[in-house]
Amino acid sequence: MTASHTSTVSRRGAMSRMAIAAAAGIAAPTLAPVAHAAGAIDGNLKTFKGRYALRGGRIIDGYFVAPGNSSGLDVVVVLHGENGFDAGARALAHDHARAGKLAIVPDMPATYRGIAALAGRDAHVADIKALRDAFGRHVRGNGKVEFVSA
Repeated sequence: MTASHTSTVSRRGAMSRMAIAAAAGIAAPTLAPVAHAAGAIDGNLKTFKGRYALRGGRIIDGYFVAPGNSSGLDVVVVLHGENGFDAGARALAHDHARAGKLAIVPDMPATYRGIAALAGRDAHVADIKALRDAFGRHVRGNGKVEFVSA
């Protein structure tokens, strides 16, 4: 029997993480890092893979890539295929970042675990699209959000 995993983030913990992430230049006040698996610089691109707390206490796992030290960027949310966050989704995100945009790839299998996984990919995509405003308020973004499929 497996236990489902849920996380909550205190306001103080989220604010502390936001300050650290803002200093790193990749996370936003509405996308507070909870934990991260990797952060790196790929050429002129900054990448970050981890968990983020959105307004309302929602936690999302994702991958972020953007031109180094840029702001005022269009945001592209890359919706990966049935295989989850894979090399194709990562490559598409990097292509958009090289074109001067902030690319965000929500990792749907990691985000929607346990009972939430039963809703299916279409419900997960609809939920991610409903978060358009939160993605648009990223500190490096300009409010414009586009969704693309990998």
